[in-house]
Amino acid sequence: MAVEIEVDTVLFDMDGTLIDSTPAVNATWVEFAKQYNLDIDHVVGNRTTHPTQLHYAHGHRTVENLKHYIPSLEGDELMKEVVRFESRILDIAEANLQRAKETGFTEGTIIPMPGAKQLLAEDAMRTPVGDQGGLSSQAVSTKASSWAATSAYAKKGFKAADVAEPPPAFVTSDLCSKGKPDPEPYCKGAELSHTDVSRCLVVEDAPPGVVSGKRAGAHVLGLRTTHDGRRMWEQGADWVVPDLSYVHARWEGHRLLLTIESEPRP
Repeated sequence: MAVEIEVDTVLFDMDGTLIDSTPAVNATWVEFAKQYNLDIDHVVGNRTTHPTQLHYAHGHRTVENLKHYIPSLEGDELMKEVVRFESRILDIAEANLQRAKETGFTEGTIIPMPGAKQLLAEDAMRTPVGDQGGLSSQAVSTKASSWAATSAYAKKGFKAADVAEPPPAFVTSDLCSKGKPDPEPYCKGAELSHTDVSRCLVVEDAPPGVVSGKRAGAHVLGLRTTHDGRRMWEQGADWVVPDLSYVHARWEGHRLLLTIESEPRP
């Protein structure tokens, strides 16, 4: 079922939506699990023995995950470990990238999610929009903003995936006092984009992010890249697609139109 919507801004979640860093994240958790004596299956989500665990870790900030799994970390020590965790993700991904250049084996690198590179390469998503529709002249990628962990990780991770030029705004955990499912991240994204949040489309792959977008007052598109469609519908997604290859953008005069080949609501 194809639907067409008009928006001013697209607010993308980053990991699981635009890029995939799962192997590097899991490898980092293995290291932290050894250091802090954690059950790694409990953390990364062995679907046989701990089927719900991945549902907590994915979609939450690094700081919230470390507080959840390692409650002994507090204050400055916690923040130092947040930085170290995210740095290790990038280090592992970089090492795997170097191996990939030598062997062609890309597992463990940070890569674009299906359809992401193609969507962000479409003219409507790349062309600066000037004063069209009242949008900022510095708009790129439809004034897309990405939500991730810290700003350092967001920018380096996005670049490592080679998915597109970095968006003009990253809404990261160090800019927000509360993470998803609180609406603050997407309210902040709309604010940085100088757009009313009701004129934004949030693109998400995790239930906490869907809830965050809906609480903020945005339209929400759920992707089935990480969770099944049923969970995305249950959390309030307006539309659900397998991945971003089912989304296309075009200009019609001063109007930005997105075509979404949504699955039918159950």
